[in-house]
Amino acid sequence: MLNKLTEVTYAQSIAEVQTTLKNVTGITLAAGCTEIARRQTGRNLHLPSEVLALGRIPELCSISKTERYVEFGAAVTLDAILQLGRKNVPDVLYDAIKGIANPGIRALATIGGNISAKGQRLSAFAPLLALDARLEIRTPGEASWIPMSRYFSNEGREASREPDFISKIRIPTELWDVSIYQRLGAEGIVTTGTASFAFLAKFQKNILADLRIAFAGKFFFRKKEFENLLIGRSLPLSMRDIMIVKEKAELFFEESYFPPSLERSCIFNLLEEGLKTLT
Repeated sequence: MLNKLTEVTYAQSIAEVQTTLKNVTGITLAAGCTEIARRQTGRNLHLPSEVLALGRIPELCSISKTERYVEFGAAVTLDAILQLGRKNVPDVLYDAIKGIANPGIRALATIGGNISAKGQRLSAFAPLLALDARLEIRTPGEASWIPMSRYFSNEGREASREPDFISKIRIPTELWDVSIYQRLGAEGIVTTGTASFAFLAKFQKNILADLRIAFAGKFFFRKKEFENLLIGRSLPLSMRDIMIVKEKAELFFEESYFPPSLERSCIFNLLEEGLKTLT
């Protein structure tokens, strides 16, 4: 049963979206609408009163690639990303998207919707955080590029104080020697215990040249200070090295970061599994 009627307008250009954000308060932006559907509980549908649909804007559905990065419009579907193949998409992101829901959902759900879902961070968030993805953010008056890690916050308030939306996602395509993605929680559904973990490592001879560790669920984190403790270490790591690193991790990843539904020890176990690939 519908609780009310929803007025849907199909935007034809980014300029139209910017104008609407400036003049209409409280309008919901949507493309695949899977996030709106995911939030429905019970017998009644609780839908927004006004929706501005973005799926017909060519720029938001475009894909481009250079030697250094791949760039997706925010309305590019998850299925379209998978169709590019692993050679064009970082492994950690490809693995995350491949495990999302089912082909029918992936044909509708968009990359922009996946990372901007409110409350619970979804599957692509941790890989993109680890990959140092950048977002093109549009407000009614301008467009700017900002690191994904700066745009989002664990308090649920995004960086911009104006109404805004994500128009593009730019992802570096550098190669990684180790690329691990792990999803936590019940398979096929999103709950408060659902989370994702990304671990990336790059070697230069017998030195750990770069390391990225990211986690996202009800909250998210990536601590560059912790990564820097390990970058530059000689490889392979010993088990004693790993135990020392885990002890130091206790200082960086405080208990307050972890919701009651998620065992803190589980994150440290995932960290240990990642570090064991460096032995």
